[in-house]
Amino acid sequence: MLVSFFKYLRGIFLIGDYIIINGLFILGKLYFFEFDERSFAQDFKVQFILLNVSWFVITMITKPYKSLKIMESSLHFNALTKSFALLVGASLLYLYLIFSVKIDYKNVIIYFLLVGFCMTLTRFLLFLYRKKNRVKLGRKLYSFNTVLIGENKLSTSLLSNKDLRRFMGLRGVYAPIETETKNRYLGEIDQLFEDLENTKINSIIFCDDRIDVDLYKKIVEVAEHKMIRIYMVPDFKYANLGPYYFDVIHEIPFLKLIREPLSNHKKEILKRTFDIGFSLFVIVFLLSWLVPIVALIIKLESNDSVFFLQKRSGLNNVPFNCIKFRSMTINTNADLQIAKKNDPRVTKFGAFMRKTSIDELPQFINVFLGNMSIVGPRPHMMSQTDMYSKITKKYMTRHIVKPGITGWAQVMGSRGEIFSHRDMEKRIEKDIWYIQNWSFFLDIKIIFLTLYNILKGDEQAY
Repeated sequence: MLVSFFKYLRGIFLIGDYIIINGLFILGKLYFFEFDERSFAQDFKVQFILLNVSWFVITMITKPYKSLKIMESSLHFNALTKSFALLVGASLLYLYLIFSVKIDYKNVIIYFLLVGFCMTLTRFLLFLYRKKNRVKLGRKLYSFNTVLIGENKLSTSLLSNKDLRRFMGLRGVYAPIETETKNRYLGEIDQLFEDLENTKINSIIFCDDRIDVDLYKKIVEVAEHKMIRIYMVPDFKYANLGPYYFDVIHEIPFLKLIREPLSNHKKEILKRTFDIGFSLFVIVFLLSWLVPIVALIIKLESNDSVFFLQKRSGLNNVPFNCIKFRSMTINTNADLQIAKKNDPRVTKFGAFMRKTSIDELPQFINVFLGNMSIVGPRPHMMSQTDMYSKITKKYMTRHIVKPGITGWAQVMGSRGEIFSHRDMEKRIEKDIWYIQNWSFFLDIKIIFLTLYNILKGDEQAY
């Protein structure tokens, strides 16, 4: 039943948001200002209309309901937060400018807190369900039907990409001349024109720029008439060796081998500002009283140093001292061997700290000092970096951003002990995915998932 429900997710969120905005406004009997009985009815109607008009105009600009079935949840929450912030600002502005009466800010704050909470809760529950049932939903929701034109190495590469094939619904290849191929050959161009009339095709991807110009124009004309999207992929010599990302620098187009959202200076400032504010909050309100308690327990149990400083690989592989609460007895293998299950070096209280991730909390000091970020690839020991950089592809790519206290790899199950080379490869894949897909709300999502994993218990935390 919920699978069918997701087909109409855009409309459900759209209607649901208006119900939340108006329902809480009416049922809560929210009075923004002092009034007399005769003026209230008129003022209430004007507020009601302005509230709905504001949300309509704002969502037309920020587009929080666009492509909800396939949009990454962090991107959606990003658009929703922008919309909600603009609604709050617009509401306060017109209350101040239009109504020459005293505003009851207490009720205004309560109203918007309730609206924000209800909008976030409904999305969180549905996106959580979508995450747990992504494969089943994908099979039933996404009916994209995309065909390729041109039989070459590039079309072979596209069809071999399982994620792209699933996302765009790649069905097969049409070629200008008959060919014997294993790449889901669908026929010649005449067959394409016949299928355009009789088959549901959503998108066409041109993979071969050697196609005749007149034929190309004819295909485009028919496709545009049928509202089919057209994509063009240049047949570069090394296109099948890896992904490329389009970027424009000073009006010059470039293809990059890796997408880096954090290369944008404004986004980098946003991330650093959040890191400073969040880490300062933790240092003042948590570590200020937690450090003396942990220090006392560590001293009573082992009489070792309270903090454990270890050289780890940072931004651009520059070493830094990573700060942790000491959870192991002093040993000569600390910089060479990571913790294993039932590791005899781990103290009793250390085992508790590692299970609950308390031992990682001093790293907020690293974040405040600028050595680390709250979210990013986990920093590895120097010995690990030296070893895996020689045997694992793209290993060093993870060092183009600051390391983090938590990361995408950790919340996606790649945490703790490394049993095989493939375990490290999976971790690197997730780290690079994070670098390429960074957004502020992806960081918020990872922080939330980290807290969720701590509360439910992580089997790999030892």
